[in-house]
Amino acid sequence: MTESTDTPSGSHEIAGGRRRSRRLRRFRKRRGVDMLPTLVTLGNLFSGFLAIAYVSDSRAAATDAERLLLYDRAVFLIFLAMIFDAVDGKVARMTGSTSKFGAELDSLCDAISFGAAPAILFKALIEHGSDGMKPKAAMILAAIYVACAVLRLARFNVGAEPDEDSHRFFQGLPSPAAAAAVVSLVSLNNVLDPNTANSWVRWVMPFAMAALGFLMVSRVRYVHAASWLFRRKSPAAFTFILFLGAVLVLFHEYCLPALCVGFVILGPLQHFLTRNRGPAEPPVAGSEAS
Repeated sequence: MTESTDTPSGSHEIAGGRRRSRRLRRFRKRRGVDMLPTLVTLGNLFSGFLAIAYVSDSRAAATDAERLLLYDRAVFLIFLAMIFDAVDGKVARMTGSTSKFGAELDSLCDAISFGAAPAILFKALIEHGSDGMKPKAAMILAAIYVACAVLRLARFNVGAEPDEDSHRFFQGLPSPAAAAAVVSLVSLNNVLDPNTANSWVRWVMPFAMAALGFLMVSRVRYVHAASWLFRRKSPAAFTFILFLGAVLVLFHEYCLPALCVGFVILGPLQHFLTRNRGPAEPPVAGSEAS
């Protein structure tokens, strides 16, 4: 009798232990999946921080060639941060691990990589020369740019939804696009004057920073470029993407700034051409009304 009563109890304990073991394995697997988009987002943060570090080191550079090399490294790292920023949301949706925490972390990292890093790069570029814009004015303009980027990110967090369709359009220039315009112009300046980085682009930069800051907090509608490109499934769209990538690789010194500045200009151009045409457009991502 004793053996017959102990046997079922032991079986239940074994089965319960197996269930707990399976739940633990699923929990560990799920935890690893949830960590993946977080690590990608932190790659954005690390890239932005390293860009700021290189710009800081450029102030102590012994030669102009060394200073320009550090500028180029900062430009590369900010573009690398954009790649991480473009991928982390897609990874989160693919793994089913979208969360409020991820959205907040993404905006905090964007504030560093696409707000502070481009502004500090602009400030260092302007302050190095003795002519043109005064250093204090450059510092104020850089601070305004950072403030506009943070306001843009905060507004996006209020109105953004985790689904894919809500990211088709943005209200206001996205901060990564603004940062891309800044760093591509800095790169073009280095190409045009590889000795001292004092080409005509340096004189245009203050006006560009002011315009980019305004567009980030504006209500001008911008298309989500990556979603628009990769949503097209036709062979013609695929061929266009390959052609565009090849052109950017071969002639990135001039084509990349043209592409970034062209995207910035496209928003206001479409806004003024279509504002009196047709019914009011539905709210878009980054809108307080969405």
